[in-house]
Amino acid sequence: MTMTVNCTAVNPTRTLTASSLLPAQLSIPAGQSGTWSPLLLGGVVWRGFTHIRTHREVLRLLLRFPPLTEFLFSNPSFACKYLTQNYLVRGFTVAERAACFLYHYKRLLSALPDSLLRRTLQEDVAILEIPEGANCFVLTMGMSRPSFMEGELSLHLRVDGEIVFVLSFTIVAGWVVKSQAEEILLITRLQGVKGAYPPISYATKTLHDVAPDALLFAALQGIANAFGISEIAAVSGVMQSYYREDDAADFKEAYDDFFTELGIPKSAAGFFRIPLPFQEKPLTFIKHGHKIRTRGKRAFKQQIQLACTGFLEKFAPDASHKLPA
Repeated sequence: MTMTVNCTAVNPTRTLTASSLLPAQLSIPAGQSGTWSPLLLGGVVWRGFTHIRTHREVLRLLLRFPPLTEFLFSNPSFACKYLTQNYLVRGFTVAERAACFLYHYKRLLSALPDSLLRRTLQEDVAILEIPEGANCFVLTMGMSRPSFMEGELSLHLRVDGEIVFVLSFTIVAGWVVKSQAEEILLITRLQGVKGAYPPISYATKTLHDVAPDALLFAALQGIANAFGISEIAAVSGVMQSYYREDDAADFKEAYDDFFTELGIPKSAAGFFRIPLPFQEKPLTFIKHGHKIRTRGKRAFKQQIQLACTGFLEKFAPDASHKLPA
């Protein structure tokens, strides 16, 4: 197996002018208007006015750094996504949501060069190509879209160019999930694309029987390693932004069952918290006839981790740099 680390080209950033600054971001849904109902928009406006100091802090950050400013001008709703009721995690307060948003972008600004940050904001970046069989499997990373509430960054598994599985995450301070860790990667989406069961099944069989969710989880561990982050946390099904009681079993399978099967307990705060490096079940607990297959799967996931770490170390050698106190 040969893995290729790559960085895709992106669309040129638009030309900015002073007239592009819009003082009423709260009322402008912009590029994601399809997700904004009148009721949702009304709630966003109200929370913006009742948390005006927080919103000013968000705007100051976005207007201070060119990569964020450029993205804001073309996507004015970017400034107020944290004001949506179920942004990132169901049950978070406005203060918690704002803290997550601010920490994430301050962290990216401290770690990534402007060129890579622009690529990540504007278009998905190919971080790993895995040529297996007759198909092309690629892991990409970029701004979460169009489901903007489910995380700031998304890792995708693409099969022949089409996204079939998504893991969305945000870099946040540990306190928001009641962790003692200084910072964590918070997983808030781990789902297959609707209608993509055939390529998902094919990818699992082709990629050493490693399912897409496990593959992306391994990739995220590699990213955490590059950032010097020692813990990953994940939402439970009922805390996911789009949780619905009618689909409770599906959410439980996608989140709770996945992490429970890995041997990860759920904390009192409702998050699955994973110290890194993640220790899988000892081989002594694996049935005798499955040990060789398990070793192969683990070796493959380890290659994925190392490749993703290597990508960031190549394009962002200072990614482990922490925020100033």
